[in-house]
Amino acid sequence: MSLLGFSHPAWLAALALAPVPLIYPGRHPIPYPALTWLPQESRASRLARLRRLLTAAFLATLALALASPYLKEQKVPRLGRGAHIVLTLDRSSSMNEDFSGHYLSGDAQGSKSAVARRLLLEFVRHRRQDLFALVAFSTAPIHVLSLTQDRRAVEAAIDALGTRGRGVTNIAPGLMMALAEFGQRPATGARVILLVSDGGTHIEADTQERLRQAFRDLGVRLYWIYLRNSRSISVLHPPKRNLSETSTPEYFIHRFFQTLGVPYRVFEADNPAALAQAIATVGKLEKRPLRYFEVLPRRDLTPWAVTVALVLGVPLLLWHALEIDRWFTPAS
Repeated sequence: MSLLGFSHPAWLAALALAPVPLIYPGRHPIPYPALTWLPQESRASRLARLRRLLTAAFLATLALALASPYLKEQKVPRLGRGAHIVLTLDRSSSMNEDFSGHYLSGDAQGSKSAVARRLLLEFVRHRRQDLFALVAFSTAPIHVLSLTQDRRAVEAAIDALGTRGRGVTNIAPGLMMALAEFGQRPATGARVILLVSDGGTHIEADTQERLRQAFRDLGVRLYWIYLRNSRSISVLHPPKRNLSETSTPEYFIHRFFQTLGVPYRVFEADNPAALAQAIATVGKLEKRPLRYFEVLPRRDLTPWAVTVALVLGVPLLLWHALEIDRWFTPAS
């Protein structure tokens, strides 16, 4: 497959004019009374041939410049250390609270959502060889970004989630959408779902079974960063009484995650520092060999073609300006 493309390929037809200076020299007749008196200069003949070659090259380069050449986008295989990570971020209304349980406005910097976004941005910036995708969820999931190495796209996608959260925390559909990111991709590295949420709701038995099957079939690791406030229970040290899927769904979700049959770990974060430590720990854990493709963007070659045409054209103009179009004989 050719790596070279043209934005205006019709101009390539002008390349047919490039050989004209080589075929037709284009000399202008100079009136002279005695042809035998004309100087015979071999150096002049060589310069004339050089001029014809330069003119042909100038016409060819000019035609290429007008056709606007470019190098096509390329995918270059690379080998690094990292993972394919789907950031799965809770966007429910409870994420508008701070870690003490007080409800804040959508753009407040102290909300759990804002702190999580800021720390996830730092996480992405420090992991240069990972592929990232982004799924947001509340009552229903939203596919924000597919797996990519484009850091600017990932950071922009995380920033775009800065609006006020709405709805309830429905984890299961968010996880199903996150798992779908790996469904059509070859396993070229560790697969990770990083779930950032402050709770959850009851997951039906059939949905639980579908999630177990998908996690096992795809070989996806799960990390849950559980954002607690003062009214939330600890899933690692739950109370011994009054546990129910209605009042304490977080504990039962944690129990379900333990039955997935894949590596799973939960981090409890009840303040920004604990959240930062949890994200940093995940960053240290997932650094396995990773095969990936680096996408080299399309590169415009038109400026280079124009520069070469100018380099060839300016000497030709000067050459033409210095050309003698009449011979003078010395006065007798």
